[in-house]
Amino acid sequence: MRLGTLLAAVTAVTLTAVPVTAQTARIDEGTFRILLGGREVGMETFSIRQSGTGADAVVIAQGRVVLEQNGASEVIANVQLAGAGLRPVAYDLELRGGDARRISGSVTGRRASARIAAASETFREYLVTEGAVVLDDGVAHHYWFLAQRAAAGATTVPVMVPRESRQVQATLTAGAEESISAGGGTVRARKLTVQLDGGDSRHVWVDSESRVLRVEIPGRNLVAVRTTLP
Repeated sequence: MRLGTLLAAVTAVTLTAVPVTAQTARIDEGTFRILLGGREVGMETFSIRQSGTGADAVVIAQGRVVLEQNGASEVIANVQLAGAGLRPVAYDLELRGGDARRISGSVTGRRASARIAAASETFREYLVTEGAVVLDDGVAHHYWFLAQRAAAGATTVPVMVPRESRQVQATLTAGAEESISAGGGTVRARKLTVQLDGGDSRHVWVDSESRVLRVEIPGRNLVAVRTTLP
């Protein structure tokens, strides 16, 4: 079996290897409207579920983003976390449209291995720091991973960027609770500012259980807002 096929098979198994005897609990699920310059350009649907607890915990986050700007495009994202610290162990990101490719990664210890399948296949490895999270720029529910770290008191978090197969650092600044528009009305939510090294700042609003209600990236004039409250 070729290395690329083997890596893809291992990643697929890892992303689905939730014990059938464990009870699965819903952490969050829902839909985000995506707006660019105030105009709706797409939707994101997602679910985050957990099987087991403590050291045996397995969390699967799945999402689908469909955009209609500049021709239709689609992102399908799957991330698996494990253990009490919600450590990333595998991710799979499929991009459909003009920049079609599939990125499958697995994490062992402090090293991530990624397979990028497009017109041809490439393989990359990069170091992963303890406490890292996965964050794709086009997936709003991934900010839940950062919100968990912020709730635990973290002010800096290593971030794995699947599209770039590398790790960057994020600085988290917790703000006060404020009124925002989400779920078709006005709701109180806690603000979290995320600053990625070399990137735009992002503003994220979460509820009392750190579930993401709204994401804004001012530098891109982009907003993702929940259609209904959790």
